[in-house]
Amino acid sequence: MTRAEALRKNINNAVYFAYATAALAAALSAMPLAATPAQATEKPVYTAIVDAGSSGTSIALYEVVPGPYPKITALASDEGDDAEDGIDDFVNRVGGPKRDLGPDAVGDAVFRRLLDALTPTLAARGIAKSDVVVDVLATAGMRGTLKPVGTHDQTEIDAFYAGIRAYIEKQGFKAGEARTIDGNSEEGLWSWIDLNDHYRRAFTGGEAPVGVVEVGGSSMQVSYPTTAAPDPAQNVYRVAINGSSYAVFNRTYIGLGQDDARKAMRLESPPADGGARCFPTGLEPAQDAGDLIKGELVRIAHTATFDAAACEASYSTIVEKRFAAVGAPAVNNSTGAFYGIASVRYAFEEIGVPPAKPSEGALSKAIEAKCVGAGAVANFKIAKKYAQRACANAAYVDALLYGRAGLFHETPERFVTTVADQHREGGRTTILVSWSRGYLLQKYAR
Repeated sequence: MTRAEALRKNINNAVYFAYATAALAAALSAMPLAATPAQATEKPVYTAIVDAGSSGTSIALYEVVPGPYPKITALASDEGDDAEDGIDDFVNRVGGPKRDLGPDAVGDAVFRRLLDALTPTLAARGIAKSDVVVDVLATAGMRGTLKPVGTHDQTEIDAFYAGIRAYIEKQGFKAGEARTIDGNSEEGLWSWIDLNDHYRRAFTGGEAPVGVVEVGGSSMQVSYPTTAAPDPAQNVYRVAINGSSYAVFNRTYIGLGQDDARKAMRLESPPADGGARCFPTGLEPAQDAGDLIKGELVRIAHTATFDAAACEASYSTIVEKRFAAVGAPAVNNSTGAFYGIASVRYAFEEIGVPPAKPSEGALSKAIEAKCVGAGAVANFKIAKKYAQRACANAAYVDALLYGRAGLFHETPERFVTTVADQHREGGRTTILVSWSRGYLLQKYAR
């Protein structure tokens, strides 16, 4: 019986109340407190997650207090070097700014900066490097290195990760996991967890979860809540955090990230012109930063003339082939609407469409307005490779969402918004949604 219960039951008996209060106080002082969801008893864990993506490598340092709903505090982060295009380049011996570095160079070329970026925060908080576990979790870029997709066998990949772990230990940190994560049961699922925690409060406020379309550099993930029973063979997984449990469909599609899709479009034959139909009218070959494809830099073969129909057709064919090979995600089975993140969001922003309320008509009209007319190249800061790719990337997202093979071709109303996964202000970046935080929520939920 709690003190409050004794008070309510015996409110008219002052003598008994005094006795009960004293007895209860004595009993409580002699007993250890039991853990409850609101009272964390575990010590904080300090962990740094290295997101080894297909377009670059970043790091985030967290303090985690395990519990039913883990308390996760971001302490520091670093986005890495903009010139670095993923640790998979080092496996393929085209790493570094001169594209000539191999596996042994990845430590100094990539990880030194990332680990050094944590030092000021650790020193300020009195945290020893040896108390920080560093997990290196790689995504679609490294998935593409392994046979039969890539050219490397498992022993080569294992040796590469072993070298990374040794480098981390040499820098004074505790090496944790170093591996390629699964896109189905891990990466996309973790993004779904964090987005629904941040934007929907699905694990703390009881709001209904939504589906997610996430486009990265090499892969695209589709995840959504479903009434189907959890079955990994059907890409349906159970997520249980803080007393809330959901069945979630998630599937990753290697090759449908915006970079890989753009590379496939550049190589399509015919027209075999480096993709001139998908870049802003007026872009010259010398201005095109190009894409590195199998060790060769591929650029447009002649002055670009954006052709909306031809570009959409190219991308729709790429999407159709991939869905035919591994299965379409059947988005109509979702019990919720869909949000877009990562390159889906960026495509709307860079082409000038309000990202909060996307629509098929608004996106296609903006693409034509910004990319088609004579001198359209002047609409972009063309010296920046991301700006010169804005038309191609927006056209791909348009095809993926609404094209003839698109996810929402028949039900465009199901795709209701895009949301930011980070916020920039005053030169500082705050991460809003990341699979790394979803990973920690699931890993440390008790």
